[in-house]
Amino acid sequence: EMASIDMPEAWAVLSEQQEDEEAAGPVGKGPVVGVIDSGVDYTHPDLKDAMWVNEGEIAGNGIDDDGNGFVDDIHGWAWCDGPFYPDT
Repeated sequence: EMASIDMPEAWAVLSEQQEDEEAAGPVGKGPVVGVIDSGVDYTHPDLKDAMWVNEGEIAGNGIDDDGNGFVDDIHGWAWCDGPFYPDT
């Protein structure tokens, strides 16, 4: 639930920061992108039927079946650790 993680408050803080940054004008050169993601439990009952599945891959066979450069990227790719599927 969003309230349990103080999401409304966090959104308000971020919105204020964005307004301040926009008022200050451009800073730095080029885009800065940061993604912090601790993962997702794609077997969770609320998510399992809605998760994207790379139909071009065969899970756990150690082969880049779809030829995109990522082996066994069934539900995406964990950029720090490798393929995104649990050890079975």
